[in-house]
Amino acid sequence: MMSEELKLVSFELCPYVERSRIVLLEKKVPHRVEFIDLSNKPDWFLRISPMGRVPVLLVGDRPVFESMIINELIDEIHPDPPLMPKDPLARAEVRGWIVYANEVIIPASHSAALGLATAEAGVAQDRLLAALREALEKLEAQVSRTGGPFFAGSRFSLADAAYAPFFRRWRVVERSGRGGSALLERVPAVAAWAEALAAHPSVRAAEPVAFAERYKSLVEQRATRARAQA
Repeated sequence: MMSEELKLVSFELCPYVERSRIVLLEKKVPHRVEFIDLSNKPDWFLRISPMGRVPVLLVGDRPVFESMIINELIDEIHPDPPLMPKDPLARAEVRGWIVYANEVIIPASHSAALGLATAEAGVAQDRLLAALREALEKLEAQVSRTGGPFFAGSRFSLADAAYAPFFRRWRVVERSGRGGSALLERVPAVAAWAEALAAHPSVRAAEPVAFAERYKSLVEQRATRARAQA
């Protein structure tokens, strides 16, 4: 086990940063968090983050970037409890569905949330919600196979840490009253999984202060910019 100090460089409402916070808290690993302003990134951060994105995990003075890589590193250097299956095929499945979250679920949910905040009800809004619904239906087929309560069954895994921030954000969108309120209910296995994650201690502990109001404000700011640019 490495003894170097761990520091997570973060933007407080970033879902990708939140994933790594969940893993660190699940493992009970001592760490520090340093928040930066993404609209005014400090030079020192740009030197350690080749793509200029958060999160970056500093292990001593060595930076590691990209949440999926960070989380696998944490799992390897702090192996108790293990957050990846022992079976190589099962590990590959978990990795694949984390990529699905990165490439499909999170982009579709961001677009849908922004669309609900900017558009009048109609074709554009329906199209964005349909794209997210289709993505969730594919996830439903996978989650239904495991028996829950977590992605791979009874044990919390890196896939759970990867999806928990999405569910936290989409529940805020659902409760905003702008539409999409029944989307998760159409995928019951996913909805049950989301509820299990919401109650899980490390997921709860990783929630930013006053999250719902701050996230709604962030979406509104982005919607205002999108309307101004239209």
